[in-house]
Amino acid sequence: MASRQYLAPEQHLPLHPLEFQVLLSLTEGVTHAYDVVQRIEARQPEWNQILPTNLYRRIWRLASAGLLEEVELGDSAEERRRKYFAITPLGRGVAQAEATRLRGLLLQAEQAGVLPVKAGPT
Repeated sequence: MASRQYLAPEQHLPLHPLEFQVLLSLTEGVTHAYDVVQRIEARQPEWNQILPTNLYRRIWRLASAGLLEEVELGDSAEERRRKYFAITPLGRGVAQAEATRLRGLLLQAEQAGVLPVKAGPT
């Protein structure tokens, strides 16, 4: 079987919601895990209890699949102590594929009548 990092973006789907949020956070730029949490909680205030073990497990899985990578950043002791992460081109493609998949699910929900149809301009 081929390594997951050589799969097409759609073959990495569906993503766990936290994995999708991590990728979305990294589209804003290279950062460390605590900042990833801050970015997620800014977008999703109800996610105010992201456990470090869960976050690092998700980061490890995304890195092992080639969707993000650890990068060296800066010269200060603090910057060397922290682990910084960047999204890879494959990770960006997977995030786009997941967003497209979710958009399709929302359209299906609207058509099934379980999600109100968005009202147009009046």
